[in-house]
Amino acid sequence: MSLRKGTAGYKTIEAKFLKDWVKNNAQGLPEANEKLLWHGTDQLCCILYDKPTILSSPTDVSSPCATANCPGCGILMNSFLMNKVGVNHQGRKFQRLGQGLYFTPHSSKAHFYGHFGAKSLPNDSERYCRIMFLSKVVIGKPWEPEKVSQNARGPPKGYNSTWGRVGHCPHGGSKLNYEEYAVYRQDACLPVNYIAYSYTSSSE
Repeated sequence: MSLRKGTAGYKTIEAKFLKDWVKNNAQGLPEANEKLLWHGTDQLCCILYDKPTILSSPTDVSSPCATANCPGCGILMNSFLMNKVGVNHQGRKFQRLGQGLYFTPHSSKAHFYGHFGAKSLPNDSERYCRIMFLSKVVIGKPWEPEKVSQNARGPPKGYNSTWGRVGHCPHGGSKLNYEEYAVYRQDACLPVNYIAYSYTSSSE
């Protein structure tokens, strides 16, 4: 469903996107069974640039590109898939919380994972566009590890997900600056909104 700019639905999603764009993380979120979280990924096709574009006329845009290597369109068509875990275009194979599907309460952290798919706007070379998904994620009872579990295929028995907390799970001397969650079943998460946005380098 497309949301026209200025409508109540558009303003609600926009407000959450901007509110969750933070530089510091809130620690100790209360446990909840389901959360609305962000997932950033690449958009490799030209769906953002077809005229009229998502950014200018969200009610009249192209269909997903249906190519095998476009992560954004893949999620639009098929939701999140476990067989795509670890497949990215940044050359990064490291998975701090194991082989799962990753989400974060911070749009600014999700923004990082769309780096490869960033495109400059045709009419403004100083602005770039990326995409991310606002998703419903069933967290259940989260495991809270102290160390990296890169090869984990799931949390220990009795847990449903993994919660990467700020200041924990160090890797190469670097601890988590922004919290994140990993789930290991594709039926535990559902994309509900596709967000296309533009930004300048100074806003990152």
